[in-house]
Amino acid sequence: MVLVSGLCTSCTISDYFPQMGNRENIDIAAANQEIERQKQEKAEAKLTEMVGQHELQFKSVVAKIYADNEFKLLWQDNAAEQQFLREYAAMVAAGVSIRSARSLEAISETVATPESLAHDILLTDAFLDYMYYSNHVANAAQGWLYAMNSYKAQLPEQSQINAWLSAVKNNQHFAFVKSLANTNTLYIQTLNRLAESLKQGGSNNTTLVKLAINAQRLRVIPDFHNGLFVNIPSYQVNYYRDGHLVLNSRVIVGKNARRTPVMSSKLSNVVVNPPWNAPTRLINEDIVPKVKRDPGYLERNGYTILDGKGNTVNPYNINWVTVGAKFPYRIRQAAGDQSALGRFKFNMPSSDAIYLHDTPNHGLFNKKDRALSSGCVRVDKSDELATILLKEAGWSADKKQQVLSSKKTTSVTIKSNNPVYLYYVTTWVENGKVQTLPDIYGYDSGFNPDFVNWNTIRKYL
Repeated sequence: MVLVSGLCTSCTISDYFPQMGNRENIDIAAANQEIERQKQEKAEAKLTEMVGQHELQFKSVVAKIYADNEFKLLWQDNAAEQQFLREYAAMVAAGVSIRSARSLEAISETVATPESLAHDILLTDAFLDYMYYSNHVANAAQGWLYAMNSYKAQLPEQSQINAWLSAVKNNQHFAFVKSLANTNTLYIQTLNRLAESLKQGGSNNTTLVKLAINAQRLRVIPDFHNGLFVNIPSYQVNYYRDGHLVLNSRVIVGKNARRTPVMSSKLSNVVVNPPWNAPTRLINEDIVPKVKRDPGYLERNGYTILDGKGNTVNPYNINWVTVGAKFPYRIRQAAGDQSALGRFKFNMPSSDAIYLHDTPNHGLFNKKDRALSSGCVRVDKSDELATILLKEAGWSADKKQQVLSSKKTTSVTIKSNNPVYLYYVTTWVENGKVQTLPDIYGYDSGFNPDFVNWNTIRKYL
């Protein structure tokens, strides 16, 4: 039997209930539950005794982890600890979580010695926070990285916790922690510049925060090797194949009132001569008011009104004066030179119905401020992009032109792997130089984290 400050880690039922002996009426399940409850209670009490006034984010889980490991130190690999604290400090510096900032402060306030169990416990508690963040930030970026203190920690999946503990036991702790970081070259360069600025005594919080939060936004995308990358405030799309830039094009993104979301997906097909199903919001806010002022607007622009069964509705049978805030029909624009989607639509799965497409009005690409769309991304060189993708699908240039001329809507499945990343980065470091872009949606202005202790960040970054 092993005792740790009064906690039995290898007790049996008879140890806890000696008066019961081997009586046949013992409820084994209930007895086991009671044993576990007592063990958990004592483990939590021991944690409170060790960390003192410091509050743990995941007290019950951390208590069980240490009780199951007989309260042995888990952070004995200095390289693993340094790697974790650097990434965690970078996350805290961005101002995404005041609770994470408190955890880092608690770690900083404890003495880091080979015998410091309190320091070890605080590291584990914070690491569970960081592990959850690392595994989910790519999918939750829009919610976590564009408003201050928006990230709320949750427990990682048990499988992840088990994988980490296994790595600790098998002397693979550093490799596991390293695997949670991002290898995007711009992320690494931006983080290094933040560290250098702090080392040199940098105190301009606006600059530091911009570097920190934009580094986290870079963290959610891979290195620029394969796929389409749209940095929203740059008004550009870059298409990479095998690490080579094969296409750069100007784009138009969502206006401030209808922002293009941060997201990742994968191109699924190219639609040649696409019809356009107008979004409900656009119908109610844009199209219907225009029709009320000009009844011929629909016909001139190739619009058709459809009811819920897909039947065509005569617009002249509608009393437009009585139409309220919600138009009861769908509106579709036929493929053609006037189509809002132009000649090509590049589909990708998206909960927000966001995609890339052509446009009939290429003159807009000459504007400096190109936040003009209703959320989707208009591509200036859509014909070149379609040519590349259709060629991979076996189309010749002649076939593409024949289908375009026919005005027939044709969908072509994309055979190559083409992920799409829509991201929003206004400040980053590339080849030693700080690059900046206008904060077109005002995301950066919302970050002023007075809860960040830059001296602590400097210590670990």
